[in-house]
Amino acid sequence: MEIFQLIQFQAVAELEHMTRAAQRLNIAQPALSRTIQNLENELGASLFDRSGRRMRLNENGRILLRYSRQILSSIQDAKNEIAAQQSGAETCIRLCVHSATALVPQLLLDFRRTRQDIRFEIVQRMFQGTEQPEYDMLIDSIVGDEVLPRNSCVLIQEDAMLAVREDHPLARRDSVALADIRGESFVSLRRDRPWARIIQKACNEVNFAPNIVAESDNPITLCDFVRCGLGICFLPSRTGLPPLGDGIALVRVSDFAYTRHLYLHWCYNAYLPPHVAAFRDFAVQWFSSLEDTVKP
Repeated sequence: MEIFQLIQFQAVAELEHMTRAAQRLNIAQPALSRTIQNLENELGASLFDRSGRRMRLNENGRILLRYSRQILSSIQDAKNEIAAQQSGAETCIRLCVHSATALVPQLLLDFRRTRQDIRFEIVQRMFQGTEQPEYDMLIDSIVGDEVLPRNSCVLIQEDAMLAVREDHPLARRDSVALADIRGESFVSLRRDRPWARIIQKACNEVNFAPNIVAESDNPITLCDFVRCGLGICFLPSRTGLPPLGDGIALVRVSDFAYTRHLYLHWCYNAYLPPHVAAFRDFAVQWFSSLEDTVKP
């Protein structure tokens, strides 16, 4: 099995389309087809389920794709380490942010005070299915019994809280019940965002259907909605409010206990570039220093 075969297989596996994979690789389609056929012959197993001109990665293919990514990632790690050794130069960190968006600017500012030689590229798009992520590190979240991805560490644990305008009648209470807020108007992050999916799952489990009057893909805008009185919303207890969160109170919901784990993931196996490792260690310490927005 050759490295070029794994590179070509990965393209076909990610696109599940021979013509588009050949175009991405800039090679002739018959040559690519022969590569896949030779791989299947060597392994003694099919890697795709085929129906006419359609092809879908099967379980054998998913196994090979997982190991192919590890092998190719290790090769790239070796190249990166050698290049860093030769040049002694730091590179940028491509950071993908799916959660805790409002806190990222302050995190980067504080880190840059210690490492001005490192720059960042911020990505916020979602990578689907077998698509290869294009980032060095990812900030995301999981809940319940979801499994933490490989090469990840938990940054912080936090509960779901109710965010209301500071002069809202509920703001003066230590806690509320779902029955107290059934008639309220809610604002929410867009439904494809991780936190919105978490809240939707939690609401479904307790048969609570919030009356959502406005959605946004920006957490800061969501807080502005609450601040102006458009509606109330659920926010994470420790990372939900942006630094300028004045005008908003967080209240516990007694019968809506839901905890999420904010985590940091890095796309490296054996070798973690020094500048990426430095940011990982700083981020872990930075988030651990955060205090609850409200006291238990």
